[in-house]
Amino acid sequence: MTKWSPHLPTAFSSLIPTNHRLIGKSLFDRPSITSMTIVHGCDNDDVGASSSSSTSSRNSGRRLFSFVEARRIARGHGFDSREEFVEYSCPGAYQLPKDADVVWAEEWRGWDDFLGVTLSFEHGRDVARALDGICTEDSYLDYINGGTISDDDVASRLPYRPDLKYKDEWLGWDDFLIG
Repeated sequence: MTKWSPHLPTAFSSLIPTNHRLIGKSLFDRPSITSMTIVHGCDNDDVGASSSSSTSSRNSGRRLFSFVEARRIARGHGFDSREEFVEYSCPGAYQLPKDADVVWAEEWRGWDDFLGVTLSFEHGRDVARALDGICTEDSYLDYINGGTISDDDVASRLPYRPDLKYKDEWLGWDDFLIG
């Protein structure tokens, strides 16, 4: 019987983290996004430069992710409100800043956009009716599943199954898509 060893065989050595500052530390000891000084998605002259705006210089060091990456991460969690986003905590993960509206002020279009909150029935119906060539359930589902909707497009916040999401207001596909 082989004695247990904490060392991995040589074939697995490429899987071992090489960052000596993280080896031997628990997930709770690793830095969060708010304590990181890595700047991602900024010009080099933004790093360490003094700015007339105290907000931009204060927040420039907290941009581990670009706005697009941060929005994709936030949307992946399925938050329904800013309050839910602010209360969320996952020890050891690189956290998104709780004041995302300040950190990404230039790109900011609201918490609902950032979190990917599904549109209200009225707004969703207006957006769906404005889609070119979408006039049947099948064409709508093909459009939603097609992977061609940009995260910047308000249509990215339409539900996959509006008949289920809006069941209390639902009057049928013709009403939702054509009017």
